[in-house]
Amino acid sequence: MLKTKVLVTYGPAISGKGALREVLRHADIVRINFSHMNEEYWLGAMKAVQSCAASLGKEVALLADLPGPKIRIAKLDAPIEVRKGQTVRFSPEPRKGCIEVMYKPLARESRNGMIIDIGDGNARFKVTEVNGKEVICRALENGVISSRKGVSITGATLNLEVPTKRDLELARFASSHGFDFVAVSYVRSAEEIVKVREVAGSLGVIAKIETTDAIRNLSGIVKYADGIMVARGDLSMQVKLEHLPEAQRRIISTTRLQGKPVIVATQLLTSMLQNPTPTRAEANDIANAVMQGADCLMLSDETIIGKYPVAAVRFLVKSAAVAERFTVHDNHIHPKISSVSMAIAFAAADLADQYKTDCIFVPTRTGTTAKSISALRPHTQIIALASEERVGRSLSLYYGIRTRAIRYQQSMDKMLASVHVIAKKEAIRNYLVVSGSPNRPGATTLKYVEAEMPRRPKSKSGESEI
Repeated sequence: MLKTKVLVTYGPAISGKGALREVLRHADIVRINFSHMNEEYWLGAMKAVQSCAASLGKEVALLADLPGPKIRIAKLDAPIEVRKGQTVRFSPEPRKGCIEVMYKPLARESRNGMIIDIGDGNARFKVTEVNGKEVICRALENGVISSRKGVSITGATLNLEVPTKRDLELARFASSHGFDFVAVSYVRSAEEIVKVREVAGSLGVIAKIETTDAIRNLSGIVKYADGIMVARGDLSMQVKLEHLPEAQRRIISTTRLQGKPVIVATQLLTSMLQNPTPTRAEANDIANAVMQGADCLMLSDETIIGKYPVAAVRFLVKSAAVAERFTVHDNHIHPKISSVSMAIAFAAADLADQYKTDCIFVPTRTGTTAKSISALRPHTQIIALASEERVGRSLSLYYGIRTRAIRYQQSMDKMLASVHVIAKKEAIRNYLVVSGSPNRPGATTLKYVEAEMPRRPKSKSGESEI
């Protein structure tokens, strides 16, 4: 079973019931991009995903991606094709002969020689002159400018508010309508994550790393976020392209050291927007992300507007599964043992690897212990037994965790009996049980259970104390 989690973005390419059903067979999380459309559309997408997931008998988490302060092209009547060397004029206001950019200080903050990127490299320009409110540029290559595409200005110090008032409103909206995660765009500091958390309720807060400021403040951002996204599209506009692999590796290792999940996003299978098979470079990109320790891989345009969304998801799963077989995770990249519960998680992961157990069962009311074990990357699968659906979905980002619903039990004996029933039903012979106290959520007991474990003597009860 695949341990790496799969995150897909909802869009027209998978909105049909047939495509959505096939995609959700493999997806753990669905991203709904709040940069486009409106509340009615987002709730409709949410309902479609939940209905389809229920028909498949599985839980799929929902991530609301906040728009952030991103600079965008205004609405256009039609996409504009540009040719290399062509002169193009941009303006922060509607103006004849200019393309409107929705950022008032555009001209004031632009300088000759700066590079303006549209979208994830859809079009690139070099600023040649600033004339009043017009920014005059030369196209560096052939490209297309489309409505609402993001604009990045390399070398400019942009005065952007993070999070915006609209972001906070939408975080409240996502929280009140049952989303599980919210992603914050253009994060630069831990304080910005704290602002979103204050209104996000029980939502997991994901920080998108896409600026050089975020990389400089990475450790603090990871500390306050519930997860990190390597947003390679916008990040590549801030970091020189040749340094992007180095940045990705650093973000993943820093995030894993704090026991948080990390998502690798953008252009994993971009060739499959038009082609039924990926490139060799894309296959390597997926494998490298898995080997570096990513918890989750995300598809964007591939499932929004791609011609082959189902094939893209299937290849992502197949490629990640093969990469997992030959991946040896660095044992030094994991959180420090700073609590009793973390020490027990470490012991459980070590025992599971030594005895090659079929799985580690983790009955949980908060998900904390399951998350700790996931951070240690045991070779066996982790099955979290959650008494609340919300807790189960909160684990959907974490490597190696699968969830099952379990009724809350008030005694340890009844809880262990429930685990034995599930193990028997799923034909799992050798396993560990690591559990928090039923009456103390978030606290892990010093007890584990071994059932039919090879080469280790059992007590009469089958239980051992650490």
